[in-house]
Amino acid sequence: MRVQEICAEQRPREKALQQGLRSLSDVELLALMLGSGTRNRPVMDLAADVLKATSNLADWESFTPASFMKIPGIREVKALHLAAAVDLVRRIKRARAFRSRPFVFNEVLEWCQLEFGFSSREHFAAVFLDTKGRILSSRVLSVGTQTESLVSIKGAFRAALEENAASVMFFHNHPSQDVSPSPQDIETTRGLEEAGCTMGIDVVDHIIVGGSDWFSMKLSGYMKGE
Repeated sequence: MRVQEICAEQRPREKALQQGLRSLSDVELLALMLGSGTRNRPVMDLAADVLKATSNLADWESFTPASFMKIPGIREVKALHLAAAVDLVRRIKRARAFRSRPFVFNEVLEWCQLEFGFSSREHFAAVFLDTKGRILSSRVLSVGTQTESLVSIKGAFRAALEENAASVMFFHNHPSQDVSPSPQDIETTRGLEEAGCTMGIDVVDHIIVGGSDWFSMKLSGYMKGE
């Protein structure tokens, strides 16, 4: 359906201005973001195509500009607009998680899932905390292949010392999106915890993320004292 065929007060732009963005359906919101359709595809239909391609937004986080451009009618500029929305959400999550106050686990987890959960390569990262549990910084410590990341325990704690961290939370992703820990993951966790104990730096947890799923080594009993 063409926007011109919709009564004025029900067009996405006018509806948003009069009733607020939350009054829009997913298709209407996407149509507003896209701005226009193509010669052969009205913007509302194009928005519906994007919604379908992203599994009703469920897969949106995994889409890149190249992914969006695979949708008929979505070219470079529109793909960039859509991908920018994904990245803006990621930045909002990071800003929320990294506020100057004791960290909130769920906020850090959400940021990590957006940052690494849909990557095609394994990333091993750390979030460094001060004595009050506030986030000092985060670092990607290694980038591996589709099946493994090569993390240096010595390098991980060198980074912690450089940040003057009192504690650290480790994360890595599984590109397969199966977050079950491998024997190597378990061994690495124990090595990190032992090194932290030796150096007086508390290892808060080691989290595996994959897509929207996650696995806590601490909560699952793979760390001492649990």
